[in-house]
Amino acid sequence: MPQPDLEAVMAEHFPRIHRAALVLSGNPWDADDLAQETFLTFAAHADQFEGRSSLYTFLYGILLNLDRRERRRSGMRRRKLRILWSSEPETPRTSAAADARAEVTEWKNSLWARVAKLPDGQRQALVLRFSEGLRYEEIAEVLDCPLGTVKSRIFHGLAGLRRVLDQEGEDACQTPAFPQEDISHAV
Repeated sequence: MPQPDLEAVMAEHFPRIHRAALVLSGNPWDADDLAQETFLTFAAHADQFEGRSSLYTFLYGILLNLDRRERRRSGMRRRKLRILWSSEPETPRTSAAADARAEVTEWKNSLWARVAKLPDGQRQALVLRFSEGLRYEEIAEVLDCPLGTVKSRIFHGLAGLRRVLDQEGEDACQTPAFPQEDISHAV
């Protein structure tokens, strides 16, 4: 199979990969790193893409592997976030710093911050389904697991998310309505 043009691949898929990286990592700095590293890894191993899956599911697979590796590391990311989130608001020195702080604050208060509290398998399945809009079959391909496992992870992830919202006293009606496919798979 001919090598894909890296610039064209990045132009087409970078925004989606970056968005998924932001949801997975929870902050713009790590999202930038994860997204860029995803494309660097793809560039180094583009010959492994055999075309059996779509290119974006292949890229998501790389992203999730990189995220898993990062989560196994020393926990530096958690310490950075804890320091950032617990620090008193400061006057940002630059507009970029203000934007980044606003983005972190917005994420911290979002539904995705609650999703981040779920186990990895459930979190990844929910991100791919509801942030990225992948079909169940595509999620199974990205996560390299059976379709039934994807359905189970989404079902249990939604149930876990409901428990987190209930514990926080959030109104469950504020959660987005899920597509009919998810309702039919849950019953």
